[in-house]
Amino acid sequence: MLTSLLLPLLLMCQATAVSTVQSNDLNDVIHVSTEQWHGFTHADHTGAYFDLIRLIYQPYRSRLQITFTNYNRALTLVRQHKTDMTVAVSGHNSTGLLLSKQPIDQDKIMVIYHPDRHQLNSIDDMKSLQLAWNLAYDFGNILGLNNTGYEVLSLEHGIELTLNQRIDAFLAEQSQLAYVVEHHPDQLAPLVAKLIATDDIYAAFADNASGQLLKCIWDSRFQSLLESGELQLFYQQYADFYLLPK
Repeated sequence: MLTSLLLPLLLMCQATAVSTVQSNDLNDVIHVSTEQWHGFTHADHTGAYFDLIRLIYQPYRSRLQITFTNYNRALTLVRQHKTDMTVAVSGHNSTGLLLSKQPIDQDKIMVIYHPDRHQLNSIDDMKSLQLAWNLAYDFGNILGLNNTGYEVLSLEHGIELTLNQRIDAFLAEQSQLAYVVEHHPDQLAPLVAKLIATDDIYAAFADNASGQLLKCIWDSRFQSLLESGELQLFYQQYADFYLLPK
């Protein structure tokens, strides 16, 4: 992991163009903790998020050390300074973390329900219902719901609970749901899935000198690649990957 010995480099990054940070200034390893998501963070270290990290730090020739874990623990490891960074963090989940200046993607939150039991067209329609979601993703807080969420073990578990009328509706992220439905096309029927909200998500870094340096380089490189048009071309290579510059 990067150490506080990089403090002079952090000051250089903050005060001048990121190009003044030399390619050998960063440690050889950037330690990333993350959950596995299809299309984004694969077990073989491929996927859109890993490729984006490599693109950002390409001039510095750092390699990635990946720790796969569940989403909550991935955040905890960064907060405890045991890893350098993680990805796909909502602003609602940012306590104790340094977020990238620009979002790297957008979660599209779907509500899954039985149309014979409910008609759900807005967040207000869900406020009196028994809902379920992966509690680590904090969809209740993101949507401003006071409902107590029922913890689910997987997307399949949430769909099963909805089908069996154990819950009124299930909240899931669109790309994860699409992957399950693609491989099990009959699993969702007769349920319907409707987009109910979006939430910008960010790269997140440890709140220490090394994390500040990584964030500084990230923000500068992201903006530079955006202005050159290279970032737009990069994002176009991937499905369900949204570039949302502010």
